[in-house]
Amino acid sequence: MTRINNTVLIASIAALSGNALAALPTAHTWPMEHIMVSMDDTYTLHAHANTSAANPIEMLHFAGETYEGNASALNDMYYTDQYGWILDGIVDPGAGNSIWIELVSQTDGLETYEGGMRMMIGEQTFNPIFGTDSSAANWQWSGMMTHNWYAAAQLGDYEATYSIYVGDSAGNAVDGYSAGEVTLNFRAVPTPAPMALLGLGSLVATRRKRG
Repeated sequence: MTRINNTVLIASIAALSGNALAALPTAHTWPMEHIMVSMDDTYTLHAHANTSAANPIEMLHFAGETYEGNASALNDMYYTDQYGWILDGIVDPGAGNSIWIELVSQTDGLETYEGGMRMMIGEQTFNPIFGTDSSAANWQWSGMMTHNWYAAAQLGDYEATYSIYVGDSAGNAVDGYSAGEVTLNFRAVPTPAPMALLGLGSLVATRRKRG
């Protein structure tokens, strides 16, 4: 029920905001869903997200919106940047090393583009990553909170499994550290029609006033 209400409310806001010809996509979906990355005393990495196949993150399509530059990759796509990679505690990969995230497997049709902080969308590259458009399967993570963009052209359920490991500057795994793994789940869902959303937006506002 919460997920359905989130779809209606977010889409209503989008319809009311007049974003029909936005130059950049908007972080429509809230709250953020963090992928918590940690390292234990045995130098083993762990990653966790509070989603599953039964409780996926929704990808929405906003009809009429078009985006410029590299963000145009999201045109006519169902998309989300709700997932965000974030460190959970102290994670020390060692001098000269980085945390790398590598695609292990994913549903056909799922695409990924590099994002960043949600409040800094205008500075994001939208470069294809994780095998999208023949990009490398592994991605060097800065360790800063990063919300990448996940997109698909068709309705349905999608998932992607990633290995999180310590690598050198070239992405080669470093001895002495063990990798973790996490699976992210998505569902591309229909977006309610704009005229219906206007009515729903009014209904939400009315209920809030009465409450």
